[in-house]
Amino acid sequence: MNKAKFILIILSIVFAFGDVGYSIYKVVNYFMTAPQDRSPIFYIVYEIIAIAVTLAVIVMLIIAIWNNGKLFRSRYGFYMTSIVLSVIVNLTSLATILLISTMFISDWVWVKPKDEDIYHKEPQAPTNKEEMIARLKEMKDSGQITEEQFQEEIMKLL
Repeated sequence: MNKAKFILIILSIVFAFGDVGYSIYKVVNYFMTAPQDRSPIFYIVYEIIAIAVTLAVIVMLIIAIWNNGKLFRSRYGFYMTSIVLSVIVNLTSLATILLISTMFISDWVWVKPKDEDIYHKEPQAPTNKEEMIARLKEMKDSGQITEEQFQEEIMKLL
């Protein structure tokens, strides 16, 4: 799993916990106000449902990125379901915005080899004298060695 996507999902989980805390504060505050000053009960029922759904989103995201994201592709359904539920419950939440932004980040990890010379390996050394002479002739023709160096190497072989 891509590190940027992994970190954004972790941040989304953290902010979702913040959303749960704020929703709990609103529910408690509702019951602390005088009955004549309270808003309609619908709003508190919605907050309680939002708490439950947000906790479900948190659990699904944790399952999706469990084991350092190694099984993310096989648990992609949890990830997409958590995005949809998060959008339905609270579109303007920072957790939802971060989750939506993770949709546009690839989850593939591109590994660049540390040694760039892996792709530029030298050819194997020839094993018999005919191949060695042919190789020396190619090197002389391409200008890698001079005529004197060519003659010297031929003499060593013979």
